[in-house]
Amino acid sequence: MPAPLNILLKAFDGPRIRPMLKAAFAGKAIGTCISIVNRNEPAPDIQAARHVWMPANPLRAGQYPNVDWNTIAPLDAELIERMVHCETMFLAMIERYALNADIPYAERKRQYLAHLRYWNHLLRTEKIGLYLLNHGPHQGYDYVIYELCKLKNIPTYHLERCCNVDGVFLVKDYEKSAEQLIPALAKLKAEYGNPEKEVPLSPAYENFFTMQTTQMVPAWSAGNRDQHLTKKTFVTKWLGKSLEFLRHKPLRFFKAISSPNVWSRKVTQHRTARFYDEHATEPDVSKPYVYLPLSKQPEEGVLPRGGAFANQELMVQLLATYLPPDVHIYIKEHPSQGEAFRSEVFYRTLLALRSVRFVPRGYDTFRLMQHAKAIATITGTAGFEAIFRGKPVLMFGHRFCQYAPGTHMIRTAADCKDAIDRIFKKSDVPSLRNLRLFLKAIEDITVPMEGGPLRSDQSPREERARVMGEMVSNILAPLFQ
Repeated sequence: MPAPLNILLKAFDGPRIRPMLKAAFAGKAIGTCISIVNRNEPAPDIQAARHVWMPANPLRAGQYPNVDWNTIAPLDAELIERMVHCETMFLAMIERYALNADIPYAERKRQYLAHLRYWNHLLRTEKIGLYLLNHGPHQGYDYVIYELCKLKNIPTYHLERCCNVDGVFLVKDYEKSAEQLIPALAKLKAEYGNPEKEVPLSPAYENFFTMQTTQMVPAWSAGNRDQHLTKKTFVTKWLGKSLEFLRHKPLRFFKAISSPNVWSRKVTQHRTARFYDEHATEPDVSKPYVYLPLSKQPEEGVLPRGGAFANQELMVQLLATYLPPDVHIYIKEHPSQGEAFRSEVFYRTLLALRSVRFVPRGYDTFRLMQHAKAIATITGTAGFEAIFRGKPVLMFGHRFCQYAPGTHMIRTAADCKDAIDRIFKKSDVPSLRNLRLFLKAIEDITVPMEGGPLRSDQSPREERARVMGEMVSNILAPLFQ
């Protein structure tokens, strides 16, 4: 009989996900189960010899208040140097927590080394044999754990949700994403090699295919910009919000308005947003162009999935270098990007490129997509929507759709040059048949996710969560043998 496995779970909190965990680990021998969650709630429905709860909030702040560091093994140069890529990513990743004030380099470095030391010690002393996340690593500390597990050959998996078609994958590596699509797609291409043979899809997937190939309907939307941010002047933008803040949190309100740093930050953010709007012009869609919708930041889809291209100006600079001289790059700000996490320097860097034009925020994204020669994105939904409209995609990040027909993965200058040659010289576009095969491959290897809106013809959330758990159980089964 195999020894019990010690497991580390991240972000499986809330009642909706409990049936998934119960099904995933039913009948499996678990020693210690460490759960990192936001709330102090009952232990997951897992038959473990020992349950340990860890609150997520202190970890996101790089704090270990109850740890006696005298008992934690120190770091050495070898580990620090082997994890240097992780350090680079982490220092950028925790920018997501700098909403109200900058996090100085020294504090970022302190947090990183604390995470590295603590989790290097815990993974060894607790003999962790599995790290399972409810999403890709993107909150700083969870990324450090992820990279340490990779270094130590500890099996690491995370759920990757495809909101476009209501499916979920279990993924080993965010850079390879849903690599199980490769053999699934190869098998389907062999089975449907005869072009006369129809490629069947379930009603839900057939409806998605029809909608995306015949209508200008978003595959999925992350929401729109807060309404108050659409107002032009600083006063009209923030007056209503300030009065609301005063009514509900008067002490914090007076503290905020008496702070020069708060005023400076808000005015700078307002000027940055205005800078974009003032330099946006109506696009001429009769001229050749690549459509590049900026990705929202901070988001997992940008960091870590974009890697170096999380600095989105690098993606634009690479494109601008290899595009034909008469081809423009039409850039449109993300519809739900607020005023934070952008800078005037960023926008000026983009406008310094001769081929770049800013498009008004409210301009129809599908009109831009319809007339574009190609779409460029890190991992955005626009890329997935584009291929169903016969548009090739230059993809600079890692997500399941990197395996889709018509998608060109860009990591190097050579990748970019080759993709542009194929698009502009060979008119390389995705075929509808290959897209049906891709959708069928997704359907074959995913199960419906527990979240999202439910239609009347769909299973209840608890049942969907249970089915998700069974998928996870089947994939993890070899670890318990």
